[in-house]
Amino acid sequence: MATFAIISDLHSNLEAVEAVFARIEALGVEDVVCLGDVVGYGADPLPVTLLVMKHCKWTIQGNHDWGMFHEMDDFNPLAREALMFTRQQLRPFFLRPRRRQAYEFLRGLPDRMADYGFNFYHGSPRDPVMEYVLKSDGFLEPEKMAQLFAHVEGPCFVGHTHWPGVHRPDYRFTQATDEESEFLIGGPCIVNVGSVGQPRDGDPRASFAVVRGDRVQIERVPYDFRRTQAKILAAGLHPALAERLARGK
Repeated sequence: MATFAIISDLHSNLEAVEAVFARIEALGVEDVVCLGDVVGYGADPLPVTLLVMKHCKWTIQGNHDWGMFHEMDDFNPLAREALMFTRQQLRPFFLRPRRRQAYEFLRGLPDRMADYGFNFYHGSPRDPVMEYVLKSDGFLEPEKMAQLFAHVEGPCFVGHTHWPGVHRPDYRFTQATDEESEFLIGGPCIVNVGSVGQPRDGDPRASFAVVRGDRVQIERVPYDFRRTQAKILAAGLHPALAERLARGK
């Protein structure tokens, strides 16, 4: 049975990404896949993208990766500002071949993947890049969940919300916590692996998942978010993008 790690929503946070790759190596997990949003929000788009290119078996497109190459009308002002910064950092230049490599890598990402007997999306099974599967959808949007599960024949994996946990066919969402972090994925379910670079579940530690056969473990890793904050401020990005890292919000 396959064992592999899933990372998502790195958002140019080099310190978190390095901490997560170190933990994955310490766990002895060789295969790593990425559910997108490699860039956006943070100050280190180039080194983060290069690490993903080096260590991940494959990567799919997140909405911020998509925003690198399309109109940004649907992004909030902070996200647009950060994407403009990212475009400047990764703009191809003939004296900077790694920039071009990273730029072309992000531009060529597929919007979904099937591997290990599972399906993988950034957003949702019916809208792979943009749609959020929110923890509240089970009781606020049951029709939406019914439509989503019409696309789900077995376990699938998503990111995008930055909130790790598992959605079941009865529309129940179980949040991943330190007390409950391992889940059986023997039937249809939508697993959110959380965010490496910008957690929003109130826990500032980086989040990722490890799949071992029919079980998934949500892992949390502390990292030096103060260093990340200093880089965001030094880059001239909005202070809110730095401040939220300390709160995991």
